[in-house]
Amino acid sequence: MSTTPAVSPANPATPVELADQLTRAARNLLAHATERELNGKRELPTPCAEFDVHRLCEHLLGTMVASTHAAAKRPLPVDAPRTLTDAPWRAYPPVVDRLVAGWSKPEAWEGDTSFDSHVCSARFAGMMTVMELTVHGWDLAQATGQAFKAEDDVVATAATVAEQIGSGARRSGAFGAELAPAADATALERLLAFTGRSSRR
Repeated sequence: MSTTPAVSPANPATPVELADQLTRAARNLLAHATERELNGKRELPTPCAEFDVHRLCEHLLGTMVASTHAAAKRPLPVDAPRTLTDAPWRAYPPVVDRLVAGWSKPEAWEGDTSFDSHVCSARFAGMMTVMELTVHGWDLAQATGQAFKAEDDVVATAATVAEQIGSGARRSGAFGAELAPAADATALERLLAFTGRSSRR
């Protein structure tokens, strides 16, 4: 998912609320990236056709590192880690700690920044991170046979971003064709359907 517009969508959440959402989304990812859940599963397919579990975990690593630099308004170094040289359950915790700390600063949400090779509002970069962690967190859970839940406010922010980038994300292949959600779909299931993911089998 790399289609980031230059402007931030309207969202009523305050920076403090968004920082809390990002923290919960990141901690939720950690809960699904434990040794117990991932060990021996690196080659399993995921709902993202181009990623097996290992490559999805590397994508999430790259997202979190890039987002941490975006929060600090610093360019992403050419030697920034993009590959996992250790298991996710060992590599992720310090990365998540730095990510959460970076976005916990109120100034992180102000002005413009660079994220995923795009200049955008810092607010949008943080919200994009919430979406990436939520949707790809679900992908990881699905691939490894785990249940996945996300709070409604986290899903609402992720959905706001998904709707903003939807057309471009479908053109690039980051999103699949939109699916019709079930009449009784949860907010998370509606978000997943919008991105082309079927949450019911």
